[in-house]
Amino acid sequence: MARASAAAREVALVARKDFETAGVPIDRVKPCDPEGAGGTALDHCVKVYLPAPAGPHGMVFEIVRIRGRLRLIYAAFGLRHPPRESRQPSVYEVAHRPLIASEDR
Repeated sequence: MARASAAAREVALVARKDFETAGVPIDRVKPCDPEGAGGTALDHCVKVYLPAPAGPHGMVFEIVRIRGRLRLIYAAFGLRHPPRESRQPSVYEVAHRPLIASEDR
């Protein structure tokens, strides 16, 4: 969230608080493209648009199995589709980086 504006950080922090206390509402969870434009690979991930229902920001979560239960693990927050001229990575590109790094270990 270091690059996010103050307003975007506030959206993320409110969503995080809600998600930590009440969980992520299933009707807001959307699958990520397994192979996205720009070479992202998020085949075990889902996304949530912020603010709901279709805001410009998003959170990406990796789906993992922990002790036999599926869990959502936060991967990234950011603009879903930043303007090309900004040269800012999308939330999907940000999420892709640590996932690839963890697979290389």
